[in-house]
Amino acid sequence: MIPANNSPESWTFAAKAGTLGGRIWQGTGMYEGLSEEDFTRHFMPRIAVPDHETWLAEDFEASARARDRLAHRRNERYGPGPLQLIDLFPATAPGSPILVFIHGGYWRALSKDHYGFIAEPLIEAGGAINGAPDRLVLAGNSAGAHLAAMMLSRDWGEDEGNDLSTAGFIRGAALVTGIYDLAPIPRIQVREDVRLTAAEIDALSPLRLLPRSAAPSVVAVGGAEPALWIEQSRRYHRKLSDAGMETEFMIIPGHHHFSITRCLAEPDSPLFRSVVRLLKR
Repeated sequence: MIPANNSPESWTFAAKAGTLGGRIWQGTGMYEGLSEEDFTRHFMPRIAVPDHETWLAEDFEASARARDRLAHRRNERYGPGPLQLIDLFPATAPGSPILVFIHGGYWRALSKDHYGFIAEPLIEAGGAINGAPDRLVLAGNSAGAHLAAMMLSRDWGEDEGNDLSTAGFIRGAALVTGIYDLAPIPRIQVREDVRLTAAEIDALSPLRLLPRSAAPSVVAVGGAEPALWIEQSRRYHRKLSDAGMETEFMIIPGHHHFSITRCLAEPDSPLFRSVVRLLKR
């Protein structure tokens, strides 16, 4: 726990935020004064949740059971990489909104096979694959939420030959327990796999980029997560709001990094209800 007099609301950062070249710059002093132990405690979810393997194993088994029950197309390839595979779950009615879920794992771990369990209740709520291409809702957890946020920061119509409009084809985003400023990455164990330069951190941090999408969003984080991890979600929500975007922020009490994603499969959860609202827009 951070002492009360060192709460996120009371921090004084060494560098003030500013704008530079069309992106928001927050300065290299943002985490000044934090020790290696601080970074590990607040930005390594597997350290924060010692029984994370139990949670992941349960999700993996629940996903296998869901695939047994549901019609789907498994391991459809969308790229040349060995893990560039997707499972597609058709909706009961053509023309339904499409929900794309991007899983976490600090960009180099876990797989879609851990998260298929969220498909069943969301299909029942009307979201799946054989839908209208202009009714796309993004969802992601952890590093997957980061990737979804990056999609909100891109002008999809600027590529030559691309007739997609960001505001037109992304209709909503559910960002769950995400990381939006990558400055901590060189200070934690994943740096051995995720080797980021200072320039890459600046270019790949949604907190440092201007949103390019008008899509409404939900930014959710668990109340039992480390304070600095929660603060990233709080700040990203504030950034979207300051940019004039419609955005909802929720801290879900009692949930940690490996439990909060299950809220996407619980119809009584406020997170599930918010995602359904995005699907029905």
